[in-house]
Amino acid sequence: MPIQDTIGATYPTRLPAGYPGMIADGSLHDSISKVVETAVVAFGLAVGRGTADGSVKLSGTGFEGITADDKTRTVDSYAIGEQAAVIRKGIVWVTASTAGVDPSKAVTFTAATGVIGDALLATITGAKFLDTVAIGGLVRVYLP
Repeated sequence: MPIQDTIGATYPTRLPAGYPGMIADGSLHDSISKVVETAVVAFGLAVGRGTADGSVKLSGTGFEGITADDKTRTVDSYAIGEQAAVIRKGIVWVTASTAGVDPSKAVTFTAATGVIGDALLATITGAKFLDTVAIGGLVRVYLP
């Protein structure tokens, strides 16, 4: 006899393949530890260099990497002054902030918010989308 769901259709029929900041596969990746400088940074966002050595921040200089998830934390973000894992090379899940994200589009981001999508303000050189998704969908990003 099958197990009955007494809660009533509250469980998803299919679990998501990933979540923002999750390393997408077992291929080699490069991540570093940096201090968050000026604002809370959620997982799966693009960060730039901070003003102090060894720091990152939203609205930072250039592109330092994408913040990785840390499942030992009780919240899905890093607070000011905490060490953040930043992925600089490999494949990572992010949330698409624009419509029409697909492998033919350039991977871009908005420095002020760290969101990643297509046709935003700054390009991540050599990066590629690996999936086609709508706005708000999870997409894998390859960082060379």
